[in-house]
Amino acid sequence: MRCVRILIRWIGLALCVSVLANTSVAIGASPDFKVTVDVDEQEGIYKTSASFVLPIRLCQAYRYLTDYDAAKNIPGVVSSATTRLDHNKVRVDRTLQDRILFFPVNFKMVLEVTEWPNKGTDFTQISGASKSHKGSWRLEEVADATVFHYRTESEPDSVWPKAVVQYFIRNRLAKSFEAMANAGVDYRLKSC
Repeated sequence: MRCVRILIRWIGLALCVSVLANTSVAIGASPDFKVTVDVDEQEGIYKTSASFVLPIRLCQAYRYLTDYDAAKNIPGVVSSATTRLDHNKVRVDRTLQDRILFFPVNFKMVLEVTEWPNKGTDFTQISGASKSHKGSWRLEEVADATVFHYRTESEPDSVWPKAVVQYFIRNRLAKSFEAMANAGVDYRLKSC
């Protein structure tokens, strides 16, 4: 019984911290990146489309998009190493970490990325935590900003329960894209 009371206190404390953290984020004057995320699951395959807007030029956006090792500045990305295979092709070896019920969970993936200068990238998982993962980033210049469009199709490995997969996809993606947008704002100060 004592263990149950302690667990209830921990859960209560975690909820309070979560509410306070969300309140402090809402109070802060963060820029509006117009982050949108849509996830659709069909027969175990998750189709994701997302976008956000950054007040940077197209060439700066492309430079940010292809700075693969800068991903280490995004929460949840533990490591990211890049190997150039060709003038427009790279291999990205990345490790992600998140927590499920206070337990750290690591995801490792190797992506092969094809670069399309000032247009975007296409990527395919070579190995990793999913059965398959492929998609693209596309850049669209609008007025004094660039829209980042993201599309993927992912089939998670059956090792992970469906509830865990849905938790990560539905609850973490918007925060991840917001963090990416925040990190990308600094590229407005960099040359093309």
